[in-house]
Amino acid sequence: MKTWIRVFGCFLLGMVIYAQAPSFMPLNEVKPGMSGQGRTVFQGGKIEKFNFEVLGVMRNGGGPLGAPGRSLILVKASGGPLADTGILAGMSGSPCYIDGRLIGALSVGFPFEKEAIGGITPIGEMIDELQDIPDAPSLRTPLILPKLAPPTVLKSAMLGRMIPVSQLPGMELGAPEEGKALPLPIYGPELDPEVKALWDGLPFRFMATGLAASNSTGEASPLEPGGMVAISLVRGDLDLGVGGTITYVSGKRIFLFGHQLMNLGAVDLPLWSATVSGWVSSYSASMKLAIPVSPIGAARLDRSTGVGAVLGAEARMVPLRVGLNLGGKRNLNFKFDIMDHPVLTPLLTATVVAQTLNSHVRGLGVQSLAMQGNIKLAGYPAIQIENMVADLNPSRIAQYVGAIVQAITMNPFDRPVIEGISLTIKAEERLDLTAIAGVRILKARVKRGEVLPVLVTLQNIQGVRETATFNVNVPPSAAPGKATLLVGDGLSLLNSDPDQRAIEVSDLGDIVRLLNNALRNNHVYSLLVQNQPGAGLRGSRIEGVPPTVASLIESGGDSTTNQLQRRIIGRAVLPLEREVLGMMSLELEIE
Repeated sequence: MKTWIRVFGCFLLGMVIYAQAPSFMPLNEVKPGMSGQGRTVFQGGKIEKFNFEVLGVMRNGGGPLGAPGRSLILVKASGGPLADTGILAGMSGSPCYIDGRLIGALSVGFPFEKEAIGGITPIGEMIDELQDIPDAPSLRTPLILPKLAPPTVLKSAMLGRMIPVSQLPGMELGAPEEGKALPLPIYGPELDPEVKALWDGLPFRFMATGLAASNSTGEASPLEPGGMVAISLVRGDLDLGVGGTITYVSGKRIFLFGHQLMNLGAVDLPLWSATVSGWVSSYSASMKLAIPVSPIGAARLDRSTGVGAVLGAEARMVPLRVGLNLGGKRNLNFKFDIMDHPVLTPLLTATVVAQTLNSHVRGLGVQSLAMQGNIKLAGYPAIQIENMVADLNPSRIAQYVGAIVQAITMNPFDRPVIEGISLTIKAEERLDLTAIAGVRILKARVKRGEVLPVLVTLQNIQGVRETATFNVNVPPSAAPGKATLLVGDGLSLLNSDPDQRAIEVSDLGDIVRLLNNALRNNHVYSLLVQNQPGAGLRGSRIEGVPPTVASLIESGGDSTTNQLQRRIIGRAVLPLEREVLGMMSLELEIE
């Protein structure tokens, strides 16, 4: 079994379109021993030639991913720095010609190779998959939840936990194995380990390349086969991107890489020009270093044999603004633009927030992070964000934001238009944490229509205790008999629910309403519940029932006709400016 490494890399532009399209050489005419030339950028913006000799053709299981029906032309390359570096990451898409006829794009290489041995994706396979590059991004609803019901995603969001991307439908890519392509490089600054952990299970690897900011003054390569392009995943105060080489130009449409970006199908991503500042030799996988220069278009199609883009098009990204207050002493403001995609937007949002926090808040000792903000959706009320974390794990805050975005983008009803995400995070070098140490009621029997006083004892991290009083109204409609008083933080109450089917939604508006009404982890709630069968439930449609009713419901088996076995009949809330942990329950009698 051979292990492939995708020849991915860096970035491009120029103003000259390759004027005369070459003819193609069919795969059946390519024979061992034939020689040819390829085009790529080794330094600056200049396109240079390299030589290659055909070693053979791997059919039906060749190709960058070893896919059935795919082929790969094996070649030995020479020229430029290749004798020292082997095939460079960043050469992906380099067009290869025999007798002036295009045979395909250099797309893979071997790790730890002693010679510059690589593979070429046949041009016919690229054209077959990429010939229908759309002029505009698709606005069709992304029905991407065949395995995950909306309640599953919603409950994870309310608990502040992202569903791992590797577990989502269509993203079960797994870690690289023998005989498969190695992870796709993502270029940008070095990310912290806990930030990288968000990407566990996906075939990506982050490579710190010190990319310069956009609008570099470096020379961009010409806009023709052999030139370099960059595709941005995140732009702004943090740059994350991937890139490679142009294979073929047809009018305003260009064909890139010779292998997939992520095989996402329809995409909408900014395409940039770039200049190559040099390369890094490595026994494992050498790579080019590149600097993006200026926007030139948008990538529209991502398939297994390459990426298709449209010159002059403009990609839409999601604005993310983060304000960071460092103990009231310093205020920092950050601006980012993030790839707009149902699966990767939440992941990139969490990555950016976590990396921002890890770069500017302390890493040892104690601290608390308080976050407020909103997500603006076109045509819907803004989703309010509030969370409190009292520990040294900024990824909890990041996952909370990412989980909410995940619940929005992965809904099966409508494709949301996120107009912007705005967050304000305050970091304090202390532990703002409170536990529920006790709950007491003055009497175990209460009449309908009365007010039930509830005394809650709270204890902070230093052991100091305080008592707060709730007044819970017992409604006249309550049934005589037993009832249960639940007191706890919002996440503990929600987490006690084993039945995710209790949360049901029929459109994106339901999801927005549920997220806005979700219980918070910096509040103490007192819920009076009672067994009363016969009341139907659909999300928060019953008057006075919050979304966390999910924690008090059992389903009779039909998710569309849930019956309330335990119904909230009274509630009270105590907002606090610190994280709350714990839950307690008491039994009482209603007369």
